[in-house]
Amino acid sequence: MRLIILGGGNMGGAILRALVKTEAVPAEDILLIEPEEAKRQNLGKATGCATKAEIDETVRRYELILLAVKPQAATPAMELLAQWLLPHQVVISVMAGISLQTMRGALGRTKLVRVMPNIPTLIAEGMSVFFASDEVDTEERELVKTFFSSCGTCLEAQDEDAIDAATAISGSGPGYLFYFAEQMTASAKSLGFSNEDALVLVQKTIRGATLLWESQQVSPETLREQVSSPGGTTLAALNHFQSTKVGESIKDGIQHAYLRAKELSS
Repeated sequence: MRLIILGGGNMGGAILRALVKTEAVPAEDILLIEPEEAKRQNLGKATGCATKAEIDETVRRYELILLAVKPQAATPAMELLAQWLLPHQVVISVMAGISLQTMRGALGRTKLVRVMPNIPTLIAEGMSVFFASDEVDTEERELVKTFFSSCGTCLEAQDEDAIDAATAISGSGPGYLFYFAEQMTASAKSLGFSNEDALVLVQKTIRGATLLWESQQVSPETLREQVSSPGGTTLAALNHFQSTKVGESIKDGIQHAYLRAKELSS
């Protein structure tokens, strides 16, 4: 299947590089459409794919179109794209907050897919969740899964609401972890570590804990209990977190992210 990527920003560029690197799609079967000359030329040279500055009738030669423009540019991009779309083409969107209903209205087509990737896609360690309209067949769904698996891990959702839920968990999740890492780093510095050493302490702690979790294949609750010795330092901190309802605050925050995602998609 031949693919167009509309938008060469961080996400579009990351997906393009991953697809070519993993050979999920040959470079000669990809067209990048990006109006900014520097981005267009850099990605073209880095991946070997064809490039264009503007949407035109060339769109009709490709089976799949990936929309990776900024959400605020979504409507004009889709209205321009709609002039050239054919009924058999599948349009895949990674644009946050753009619902299938909005896409149908702007594109006049029904073979549509919404994908929620996250920022680790930039290093091919992303988490993506997608939902496809009924008109997208099994083979096309498998292609979508293959594409985004090349960028990390990909799951198919059973309803569109799950895209908003994924936005609150995996889409925004790296931001939550960076916030917690920020607080840990500040604490390390207040306890006497240099900024450089504090960053190493926190980065390696989070990395090691994540790798351990993946290797053990048990719940985070089980691992938490294993490292929380009675009367020990870990339990002292965890008891304080519990007494100040940190867990409830985290769940409330994620609920706020979910509700905001629903607002943006309406």
